[in-house]
Amino acid sequence: MKKIKFILFSAFIILFIMAFFACTDEVKNASKSKAAPKKITPAAATAVLSQNQAKPIPAATAPVQNQVPTVNAATKAPAQSPSPTANAPATAPTMAPTDVYNYNPAGKPDPFRPFIVVETAEKKAQVEKKPPPPSIFPLQRAETEMYRVVGIAGDQDHMVAIAEDTAKKFYPLFKGTRIGIREGKVIEIMADRVIVEEYENKKAKRIILKLRKN
Repeated sequence: MKKIKFILFSAFIILFIMAFFACTDEVKNASKSKAAPKKITPAAATAVLSQNQAKPIPAATAPVQNQVPTVNAATKAPAQSPSPTANAPATAPTMAPTDVYNYNPAGKPDPFRPFIVVETAEKKAQVEKKPPPPSIFPLQRAETEMYRVVGIAGDQDHMVAIAEDTAKKFYPLFKGTRIGIREGKVIEIMADRVIVEEYENKKAKRIILKLRKN
């Protein structure tokens, strides 16, 4: 049984291979028959040439030129007479009045002012020379020399002097009283004079106010 099955199986394989080769040969023959070009016989070629020569060739038509229509003298438009304003001189067009721009520098930075301001010695001196604002104390509103000592009273321990200003007003002076616009200070009161010490440019300066009896 095994031998018979083997023989049948081998025969089936052989038949399958033969059928496969036969199919491939048919496909090759069909492709060759389609790819082969048609052969034109000499008689057919001469017949085609004779048919092409028998057809008339149309002549080339020349381009038609643009014809300019003629205008009769009767149809010409009459010449226009010159208007009276034709020879008048041309007037210049009037321009509408424009608004005049005015620059207001209020509240705006000065474009010509430098960002860095260099302080010179002259500017510093001018600032220092400016008089200070008037004091609330009447004895510190004028120079020390402007006050007059009109009276001195007391003993060695407690001395008091009376000063008079330009407005004829009287003020008491004690030891330590501030007087003058340069923060002068009464340092001593004697029987006939009052000594005031001031500081100008960090240097002590003494001013003597003598008693005036008249």
